Amino acid sequence: MRQRAGLLVGILVTTLSVITMSSFAFGVLLGQFTDREALPCNEVPGTPQPFEGNRHLAYSNAPHDPYRTDPPTSGPHSPRVVIPGIYRSPIPPELQVHILEHGHVLLQYAPGTSPADIDRLERVGRRHPRDVVVAPHPTLSTGIALTAWQRLQKSPTIDADAIESFVTKVAGRYDHQWRNGATDCLTS
Repeated sequence: MRQRAGLLVGILVTTLSVITMSSFAFGVLLGQFTDREALPCNEVPGTPQPFEGNRHLAYSNAPHDPYRTDPPTSGPHSPRVVIPGIYRSPIPPELQVHILEHGHVLLQYAPGTSPADIDRLERVGRRHPRDVVVAPHPTLSTGIALTAWQRLQKSPTIDADAIESFVTKVAGRYDHQWRNGATDCLTS
């Protein structure tokens, strides 16, 4: 009797695991096939920035021309990449650019940002775990900077609606190339 109960529990657990993983895989595939068309340039938040290249550096700390923006929005970058998430230490610019090349958004804050505001920003990162990297940025004088590939938006204060708009409208527009009809919005 105990063997039969153990067998039934094992079958039930295996079946539920397969259903759960299948549902997850279907959700991922569905997301890949339902990409929406890119927004017109006049509806994309932030300011378009010139293309500074996209080459991988040969090694960490390899010399390269300085970035034109701070934080950077494109250019030479590390062959390594970090995953989206919450970081408590600054991310080197060369890693920032590689994050952007993968279609992610960086939400960075200035030194001296209050713990309450940092918590608000980190909540955005947790709401968008596949798209957002939150980290301090030591060279920001005040406020926050939102960056995506060739896109920059700075703000002296935290505007939750503006941050949410940037993340939802800009994340994924670029992932090693412009996607779904998106462009750099510089020639439009």
